[in-house]
Amino acid sequence: MENLDVITIGEAMAMFVATETGDLAEVEHFMKRVAGAELNVATGLARLGLKVGWVSRVGNDSFGRFVLQSLAKEGIDSHAVAIDNRFATGFQMKSKVENGTDPIVEYFRKGSAASHLSPDDFRADYFTSARHLHLSGVAAALSESSYALLEHAAKVMKAEGKNPLFRPQSAPGAVEKRSRDGGETQPSRLPG
Repeated sequence: MENLDVITIGEAMAMFVATETGDLAEVEHFMKRVAGAELNVATGLARLGLKVGWVSRVGNDSFGRFVLQSLAKEGIDSHAVAIDNRFATGFQMKSKVENGTDPIVEYFRKGSAASHLSPDDFRADYFTSARHLHLSGVAAALSESSYALLEHAAKVMKAEGKNPLFRPQSAPGAVEKRSRDGGETQPSRLPG
């Protein structure tokens, strides 16, 4: 297995960005993109010339294939991305703004394939092939099982003398939305 500089763990979604201003219910045209906090980090690092791997789950659907195609275009290793036949890839819709205000973003990710990440998705050989592990509060807030994966990965990397990095930032509204779905609003401890 090729050695990697950095591995990230998280969720990617298809993102539909409005091409015109207005209420999302009335906008008729959108551009399709890929979105995800950890994938954004992976993309930036790959563009800087680092060898990057991304760990996640995507649905066996068109959005999942779109995410995998986007990874390939950016040169991000996807050997540890599971294709899930039971759960779909999430997506989001984002409004266009012109006056400097924040766009409206609506997430459709509850029960997504990535929310079913768990310690079962941990492959020791893949993780320990990397020098660094990048984790974020967004992935930690997906589900209890996703949090457990991050915690396990951080412990293994630390025991191997590797460098786990945890960025506690969370996407606006991600934790609050999870709370309404029955999850906790703040992790009681941080992974790693």
